[in-house]
Amino acid sequence: MLSLRLLSLLVPSFYVAVSAQDQAFLVESSLGSKCCNALRDELPSIFFDRGTPEYTIRQATYYSLQQQMLSPMCIVRPSSASEVSHIVKLAKASQCPFAVASGGHMSWKGSSNIHGGFVIDLRRMTQIDVSPKDQMVQLGPGSLWQEVYKVMAGYNVSTAGGRINAVGVGGFLLGGGIALASVEKGYGADSVFNYEVVLSDGRIVDANRENNSDLFWALKLAGSNYGIVTRFDMHTYPCSSIWAGVSVYPFTEPTTSELLVDFENYLHDEKNRKDFKSVALKYNGDIGMEFVVSIQANLDSVQLANISSASPVMHLEGVGTTHDVVDEVLAHALDSTARTSWFTLTTKFGADFFMDFHAMKEKIFEPLKDRKGLTAMLGFQPIQKSHIEATAYSPIYNALKRSNDDLVCILIIVTWKDSADDATLKEATNALGAWGEAEARSRGLLDEFVYFNYANELQRVYERSVTPEDLDKMQDIQRKYDSSGTFEKLWRGGYKLPKEGSMKHDEL
Repeated sequence: MLSLRLLSLLVPSFYVAVSAQDQAFLVESSLGSKCCNALRDELPSIFFDRGTPEYTIRQATYYSLQQQMLSPMCIVRPSSASEVSHIVKLAKASQCPFAVASGGHMSWKGSSNIHGGFVIDLRRMTQIDVSPKDQMVQLGPGSLWQEVYKVMAGYNVSTAGGRINAVGVGGFLLGGGIALASVEKGYGADSVFNYEVVLSDGRIVDANRENNSDLFWALKLAGSNYGIVTRFDMHTYPCSSIWAGVSVYPFTEPTTSELLVDFENYLHDEKNRKDFKSVALKYNGDIGMEFVVSIQANLDSVQLANISSASPVMHLEGVGTTHDVVDEVLAHALDSTARTSWFTLTTKFGADFFMDFHAMKEKIFEPLKDRKGLTAMLGFQPIQKSHIEATAYSPIYNALKRSNDDLVCILIIVTWKDSADDATLKEATNALGAWGEAEARSRGLLDEFVYFNYANELQRVYERSVTPEDLDKMQDIQRKYDSSGTFEKLWRGGYKLPKEGSMKHDEL
């Protein structure tokens, strides 16, 4: 069990490690400069140096301000798989370190940006080709979900995509992806039936159940280990309109209890496959108040009843296409660009535990409430048994199904404005997360699964979210498709498969 005392020792050591890594990147700057010169010579139409408008815009689009602090030597903006292949071959030949970004919504520093190397920016790869007859859509990794839904609305279809409009297709699908339809469809990755991917030797291959089926399975939780996906082929479903609503209440125990009772009933309702519900407890430092937030949606456009007898201080709802709802209603559920720290854990439902978790959040952040722009949120999202069964062709399935229960994905998001508070508030976030895991374990509620897209850089996503047997299989597949270890060595950021013999489930 990871104690709070142990965590307090781990966090400072992590910052020492990051500092050493930054120094290594500075040493690599001369190599990065040489690589950028080669990219400029070979691919001038897609090359952008520091100081160019395209470079500046790319940097400004990262969700996390810590990500924006990193300064790549240059960026390249491919628009085709063949251009990505060319870039990968050049990087391999020159041993150039690089990062890959699509929407840029990962929260931690260095997850999709780099200091001293170059960035492969996929935002020009915005293919959105809908085929109503085949009930499918082909998506480029650089599209944002608001763009995808806008095109799909013209065909009265949707897919298991993101709930936040500015999230990119690539990162969302390669880390699973919680969707409004997850109770029925599983993660977004479970709706992908084919990947077009560039391998470390520059080959462009398709991965599906018939061709490269082992790679297809592994790409459901790819991280930065197997290849750069240049197209996702996804199943669609009929959808002309949906309903969604967001209600914000002042935090009181009676109101929160009402919302949690309703959430529990929804979580365990095996017949309900069209609703989505989540609850969040959030402190807003600008106002100096705690709030409880209810988020609801119905895929059949049925307006769901108000859960609480209290009057909300803010309420938004609407019926429209998935694009309309995501863009006009659900977009208000997450803060915009900020300095941020995340942590996630998975538990069985426990109302008393959730309330105690909130109390610990208040205790940890009470001395920090003078920090400029502080917000601190605990979010509770559903992982029903039907959701788990829909992940059957995924590396996470065997780990998730062990619980044989409906689960709750808990997300901690802390945001602030001053860089001087980075270390303190990241440590506070991790302390709260560590307390939550320890307390949930002591109450018999903890599930070891760590949801990929919400984890931070300290969390062992593969060791916790994949069984040891499936982890061995993923490592074998990595060796098969990247025998030279090119992506392991050169592709910075993302989550890496642990090396063989590293810590596994029973050692955590």
